[in-house]
Amino acid sequence: MLNKLCVLTVKVDNLQAAIKFYTEILDFEISKHYGEKIASLVHSEVPIVLEETEAEKRDSNVLPGILSKDINRDFSRMKEAGVKVLFDEPQPCPPGRYFVIEDPSGNQIEIVEFSNF
Repeated sequence: MLNKLCVLTVKVDNLQAAIKFYTEILDFEISKHYGEKIASLVHSEVPIVLEETEAEKRDSNVLPGILSKDINRDFSRMKEAGVKVLFDEPQPCPPGRYFVIEDPSGNQIEIVEFSNF
């Protein structure tokens, strides 16, 4: 069956800028480098891979969702760090609240707090 996600690849403009963002802002760690243009991040569930790709060669972007245990704290932290946040405040969604940020390559990332369970 093809119903289990096994990797999430995020195509980026600049691998070093992406690594800095994902490690310093989102607290991931590098698990492995695969040459000069690909790095894998430590993740307990689905591996996340950053792949440097020229913009005109990208056929799609990815929208990963990252779990927040305190959406207000994380929202403030992103704003203070100068991260591009697409909302003025966390927004309601069926499972709780969320907001969207952009990484240095313009990829959107949802920060989600599951509070309606």
